[in-house]
Amino acid sequence: KQDQLARFSSAGPLARTGALKPDLTAPGVAINAARSQHSTGDGMYQSLDGTSMATPHVAGAAAILTQQHPNWTGQQLKNALMSSTQGLADTYSAYQVGAGRLDVAAAVNRTVQATGSMFFGYFDWPHQPTDTPVTKAVTLTNTSTTPVTLDLATTGNNAFTLNTPTVTVPAKGQIDVPVTGDPTTADIGQHTGYLIGTNPTTGETITRTSLGLIKEDERYDLTIKLRDRNGEPTSATVLLNKAGERFAGSVAVDGERTLRLAPGTYTLNSDFDVAGERADSLGLALLVAPGIVLDKPTEVTLDASQARLLDTTAPQRTENRQRTLTYAVDYPNADRFRFAYRIPIWYDDLYVLPTEKPAESAFTLGARWRKGEPVLSLRAFGLLPIDARAQAGSTITTGAQWLRPVYAGTGTPEDYANVDVEGKIAVITRSDDISAADRAAAAAAAGAELLLIVNDKPGVLSEWVGESPIPVASVHRDIGNVLTTLAKHGMPPLKVTQKEYADTIYDLNQAWSEQVPDQPLTYHPSHQDLARIDARYHAVQDTTGGGYRYDLTLIPAVGSPEREQHPGTRTEWVTPDTEWHETHAQGDWEDRAFTDTYAKGTTTKVDWFAPAVRPAFGRGYSVSNSRYQDTMLLNVQSWSPSGSQVEHAGNMQYGSVPTNMKLYQGDTLLHENTIGAYLPNKEVPAGTLPYRLVLDASRSAEEWRLSTRTHTEWDFISSTNEADRHAPEPLTLLQLDYELKTDLRGDVEAGTRQDISITPKPQPGGSGTGTITAVELEVSYDDGTTWQPVTLTPGDNNRHTGTLKLPAQPDGFISVRAAAETDTGFAIRQELIRAYGLR
Repeated sequence: KQDQLARFSSAGPLARTGALKPDLTAPGVAINAARSQHSTGDGMYQSLDGTSMATPHVAGAAAILTQQHPNWTGQQLKNALMSSTQGLADTYSAYQVGAGRLDVAAAVNRTVQATGSMFFGYFDWPHQPTDTPVTKAVTLTNTSTTPVTLDLATTGNNAFTLNTPTVTVPAKGQIDVPVTGDPTTADIGQHTGYLIGTNPTTGETITRTSLGLIKEDERYDLTIKLRDRNGEPTSATVLLNKAGERFAGSVAVDGERTLRLAPGTYTLNSDFDVAGERADSLGLALLVAPGIVLDKPTEVTLDASQARLLDTTAPQRTENRQRTLTYAVDYPNADRFRFAYRIPIWYDDLYVLPTEKPAESAFTLGARWRKGEPVLSLRAFGLLPIDARAQAGSTITTGAQWLRPVYAGTGTPEDYANVDVEGKIAVITRSDDISAADRAAAAAAAGAELLLIVNDKPGVLSEWVGESPIPVASVHRDIGNVLTTLAKHGMPPLKVTQKEYADTIYDLNQAWSEQVPDQPLTYHPSHQDLARIDARYHAVQDTTGGGYRYDLTLIPAVGSPEREQHPGTRTEWVTPDTEWHETHAQGDWEDRAFTDTYAKGTTTKVDWFAPAVRPAFGRGYSVSNSRYQDTMLLNVQSWSPSGSQVEHAGNMQYGSVPTNMKLYQGDTLLHENTIGAYLPNKEVPAGTLPYRLVLDASRSAEEWRLSTRTHTEWDFISSTNEADRHAPEPLTLLQLDYELKTDLRGDVEAGTRQDISITPKPQPGGSGTGTITAVELEVSYDDGTTWQPVTLTPGDNNRHTGTLKLPAQPDGFISVRAAAETDTGFAIRQELIRAYGLR
């Protein structure tokens, strides 16, 4: 409305050709329009922005002009609307505003029209001696009965010229005016201007024609060829990243496509469906060409026929739970480019293209598998196990049963009318004629014990079946067709085994640096080739937890938490010498480990959510205690577990449980947080001074049962430093590690004698707290009303052990109160109410 270009307005040039775009502009901001009855708000009208508001102005103008000139062609209408526009500010180019802003009155009243726009071409690099001036004719048309004389001039730079400063357009006639676009006089870049026709007497603008040419900067042809697994041309999207650019662009390639690109280093990749190893399997090919240096015309072929199968198996029968392909290119003098693929479950086979070692860049490709025991498996007498895939939303239990398969068509309600599937396996063929949820509902309504769906296409069928009360699983097309045939003829029962939670999982990882070799990419480790982890997941009541182990081959890591049975145990096998990061959760409570690397052939025992749960510290949380100059940051993980061979720390969701943390210098309260154990970037006095940090935290006894209330005080010394805020110095406090053998619910047998140990130590990764000089421990069996001292015997590494004679009465609790101090003024005093239970 103010003849100012909207910030969201689309601009030219046209892709590929560089031609002029847009033709013109029209009002499109804060336009009042009739409000739809289905839109939000009230009243008869609403104010909107956008092309949808500008377009009706132009369409209405065209309608008015058509009424005036019913015999005009579309091109004549377009020229009249464009050449009669109102010019806008010189700061706008024709690639932004076209010929100008729509002027309906001028379009109706003016009798001379001009060609709306003229593009003189896209002049490729290199420019000499191929570039030559281009002359084109702008046509002026006079619809009146008298001749019209116009003064002509070009605006913009000297890229556009004309030899005819004045013309007379005959009555009811037209005249061609030669205009020249000269790339030899233009600099590199986009050039636009206007041919303006004015009234010699009044100076009024009568016609406007937008002019444009592009003189290409240094660019070269990059020809991309795509080939399928048969080596034949195929169509797919190719991602293209240039060194120094954060994100990749995408181009559609139909067999072959040539792009004009600026010189630089590029990475190309494409992924598309291919045939798998079996007739009914589906594959995904990832084709990467990393670090391509473009300084001359270059051809890159992404050929799936040359791709290698990622042949990875576990030592026992498993199914894929998660898979990731990820790569990174480290360009010289530019940020790393990283890309990750979460592989959908419906792919059977993965293929990657061998790569050349980049000339200037570093390249890494990683492949990651989470495998586990099958959730649902089938076996018939005399046959090998049949791979089946449990469908999301179906009900899975744990156990085995023998069930007879019965064929039920495509699983519509009508298909069950004459089929008895009560207590049996309903075997059906997938069809688009019925939804996944309706298939499951029909089988359950018919009394089926299991719905088994035969896929009707290659690959693994994976569909959401709603909230089905029965298990639903799919099998591949070919084995499914065999089962269908047998089911039609009354085959014997199948053994159906369900396992809601896996007892064994495998986290397998492979990485290739510099290049992917052109050789079989086989990874079939035995148990002796892996590292074993005996994991114990503690919980005070039966619950479904979630967690995942992330490989840090390339950061950030990719993966999703998986459902877990808490309490429970699990055997976990991992690729050795890989850096892993693991995290698990029970509701709002997260238990997070630091990074760990496991050696081949070793066994590590890991406890999650194990008592005693207490305030402590862990490097798994990226924000650690630190100080720069006289600014301090303190971050306590208030709900950290004990008793593991790996470094853990834990927190409840911030603000979800009562928490109060105070920082004192001497008796002076400096800072307080009343909802969380976090004091970020707080000013403290200059110099070397003693401080005291006090934390009180509690949580629901009904929900969490143990460590329902904690109180911890830390004494520490801190000094002014010269550190930068972006690289603060670590600040170390003491923490206490507790050891008391419990069951998975955190209970110890009542009436027994048990050893308990505490170990004071600097927080993980910290130092400089001095030598431990005193350690004390007390226990309470009445929630802290009375306390009993425990005699401690010092051992190695400051581990102090005492013996508890536990009360004979079960269903009680053990609370602990411990303290430790050093010879340099560091100390910790900690009280944990209901640290352990008695059974």
